[in-house]
Amino acid sequence: MTFPDRTIRPGAALDADGRYRGLERGPAEPRSTRTELAPGATPDPGATVARFVQLTDFQIADPVSPGCLTFLHGLAGRPGWEFMFPAYRPQEPVALQAFEATIRTLRELGTGTIDFVVTTGDNIDSAQSNELSALFALLDGDTVLDPNFGATETKTLPAHAVSAEFYNPEPESRDVYKREHGFPDVPGLLAAAARPFRTRGLGVPWLACFGNHDCLVQGRAPVTPEYQALVTGDSAPTALGIDPPADPMRRYLPDPTVLSQGPAVPIAARADRRVISPAEYVRAHLDSPTEPRGHGFTEQNLIEGTTYYSYDAVPGVRMIVLDSTHPAGHVTGSIGARQWDWLVDQLIAAHSSYRGEDGAIVRTGNRDRAVIIASHHGLGILTNSTPDPDGETRYLAADLEALLHRFGNVVLWIAGHEHRNEVTPRRRPPDPQEDPAGGFWHILTSGLCEWPCQTRLLELVLPQQDSNHLIIRSTMIDHSAPERPGPALELLDLASLHRELSFNEPTRVGGPHSAGTPADRTVDLIVPVSPALLASLRGAMARSEQPSTGDRDGNAVVLGPN
Repeated sequence: MTFPDRTIRPGAALDADGRYRGLERGPAEPRSTRTELAPGATPDPGATVARFVQLTDFQIADPVSPGCLTFLHGLAGRPGWEFMFPAYRPQEPVALQAFEATIRTLRELGTGTIDFVVTTGDNIDSAQSNELSALFALLDGDTVLDPNFGATETKTLPAHAVSAEFYNPEPESRDVYKREHGFPDVPGLLAAAARPFRTRGLGVPWLACFGNHDCLVQGRAPVTPEYQALVTGDSAPTALGIDPPADPMRRYLPDPTVLSQGPAVPIAARADRRVISPAEYVRAHLDSPTEPRGHGFTEQNLIEGTTYYSYDAVPGVRMIVLDSTHPAGHVTGSIGARQWDWLVDQLIAAHSSYRGEDGAIVRTGNRDRAVIIASHHGLGILTNSTPDPDGETRYLAADLEALLHRFGNVVLWIAGHEHRNEVTPRRRPPDPQEDPAGGFWHILTSGLCEWPCQTRLLELVLPQQDSNHLIIRSTMIDHSAPERPGPALELLDLASLHRELSFNEPTRVGGPHSAGTPADRTVDLIVPVSPALLASLRGAMARSEQPSTGDRDGNAVVLGPN
């Protein structure tokens, strides 16, 4: 494992008008320390309790699926349509190559140094069976992966169209991306992007998390029989065909075919485009040959019809993986009453004491463990109060944050969905009987499908002295493709081009500041904890006799081409 002294950053303009920029190697970003939860504390990193990587929002999409709404791209920015986008990304033709470069980088980084990798949802784009198969091909490895998902037609692919709306890298196209944003001609790119390649796999244990794109049509709507017929059928819509409705989400949620009634072209029908159920999603993870079995999901999830779990493989640490999706649909999240009750039980089991609803201390006799929450939606977007189809109460951000503040061993919440890097302290409300410091850190990590195309290495580190705090060390990981794509258009060249196009994409979900600030990336986060938790963690490390390895310095982890 290496931590070169460099980052990948925006470089010089590559077009004559200065609109399209390349990427270049830059110096390391200084590591900062944030003490908002523990004023006056100083970092004194000692032994590492846990080391894991968060990756999120692949959004692996079948590019020929009749369910794609690419033709809506021209309506982006229309009032009332914000939740229907994005419908298109110019870097999509080389996305799988970029994801493979990420997996290869983590494989090189992970051997003997990473406890596990956790995805935080939206691994696939529209809950299709063939999209999930592509995910397993990437993460499990040793599979020949076809970037066109077996389809031979190119007439429905935006990148192959010579039109005004979509980026086509061939010289004959003078599309809007080239005219207005300076995107380059790359002759031969489409043929290179269509070449199948053999995947290598992570080679370390990995965990899954349920996101809205993993269970809903286009991440938005519950599946209907009519949509199943559309998506597995022999024609693909190419235009809206109706006047754009003022309230598309209200129309789309009960009927995800409502926007797909316009002109269509014939394609080969494919049964593997079928939208899968949550139970099938869990079953597929249980059938995966790599570790751990089920990737967090268990047979009990199938019996109970649930998609959340706890992971306790790292001594002294409990990771609680939530399902923040709403079965009624929409892109925002919440959790139901049954999951809420389960969460309370999981938190109690990781605490020797906690505060009851009345504020009184409750002692349990349980062994203390550091608690990490993982979910697809972060607290800022747990706002979905749509009535639950099963009549369950739905719990939102304020409910969950108040609950977690009663349990002092909760140190970190990680999430995705918003496609940007952001680190926020979530302070515990002041109590006159206690030290006012405290709370947990809330981390959003940018999506792999968009700039900055990074993953996040997180380390839970004990202090060297008997200070009552832990250190959460965050380091961003850039995949191993070179900063500039080479002319051979091999896999890593295509991955490099994906990253470059992603930076120049004008309408990315995470916005112009999706990379965040240095304090959202290369940072040590100090979190106060109880002496009981520190003692429990030191005891767990002594029992496990796991040496701490790896370099503790650096910024973005950039491994050389492999």
